[in-house]
Amino acid sequence: MGEFFGSLYTSLFENFFGLPLAEYLWGDTTDDGRNLYIGVGLWMIALSLLVAVLYYYIINHPKLARWWGWLIFAGISAVVNFFVGLQWTLSDYYAGKMVEIDAATNQEIPLSIDVSNCLCFGVSNAILSLVFFIIFSILIKWKSVNCSHVPF
Repeated sequence: MGEFFGSLYTSLFENFFGLPLAEYLWGDTTDDGRNLYIGVGLWMIALSLLVAVLYYYIINHPKLARWWGWLIFAGISAVVNFFVGLQWTLSDYYAGKMVEIDAATNQEIPLSIDVSNCLCFGVSNAILSLVFFIIFSILIKWKSVNCSHVPF
């Protein structure tokens, strides 16, 4: 699962949020070597699916059964996932976890990651959530009473 999410994020957005952050999220520079893409990717998919189900089956209101109603919920999914991706990386950044151990001196060296890299990762997460929101919309809209024809 980590390979899937890691490949997805890095193949599309590695140049956007930076190689040092990508390597950190892969687990190359963490103490325990765990892949951090798994958690953020699962949250992104779960929240995108939740917002899609909310739009098509829970709210399912005729007034929102238009392209702009769907766009509002797609935007909600993107904004929420932006903050999830941002917070996922910023928490480790502010905790001082984004360091690597120098093999020669055995001292911690900070990675060349800053807040802008974390912001860019949040944007990347928001863009991917829009893609998954569109996929979930196509897959689940057919049984909606009022919104089955939205967005196309």
